[in-house]
Amino acid sequence: MSAPALAPLFRSDQQLRILGVLFAGTGDELTIGAIAERARVAQATASREVARLEEHGLLVTRLLGRNRLVRPNWELPWAPELRSILLQTVGVLGHLGNVLGGVKGVEVAFVYGSWARRFVGEPGHFPNDIDVVVIGEAPLRAVRAACRVVEEDLRVEVNPIVIDRERWGSPSPEPFVAQIREQPLAPIVLEVEGDVRLAR
Repeated sequence: MSAPALAPLFRSDQQLRILGVLFAGTGDELTIGAIAERARVAQATASREVARLEEHGLLVTRLLGRNRLVRPNWELPWAPELRSILLQTVGVLGHLGNVLGGVKGVEVAFVYGSWARRFVGEPGHFPNDIDVVVIGEAPLRAVRAACRVVEEDLRVEVNPIVIDRERWGSPSPEPFVAQIREQPLAPIVLEVEGDVRLAR
């Protein structure tokens, strides 16, 4: 288990993603199953990491029937700083999912480029910007407006492009599309009217 390339101060990529779901998300109580799904880790891994993080005081849990509900420990004096770090790393995906889910015509979306390469564990310098590809019929102007919210909140440049489904799924894509498809892609979970949609 190796430290994540996006933020190597965390113990593992799984831990980083779980903390990102909790601290860089809405801050609501979540079940272990919901944390596992959003962090894209096995439920057993989520359960183990939550127990470890609770033991160290980062998380607070309570039982509700058969479910263990988990929330961030906002009483920690450095909780706001931790949230800021997570928002600017794994929280980027959550923030993008929130804003893009409200844009009509966005079917799926990914982060690509240097940020996605750090996300999948490739070493390198921390990216100065975030490249986003939206698949669908959304107007680029609307996508840019949504991404400006993320730029303002995270103080990082977001460079979105829109590619229609036919061009993206072509068996013989144009060189630019092929180049994006061949590199690491970090899927954005779109928050659509209270539901979630994962990029495929």
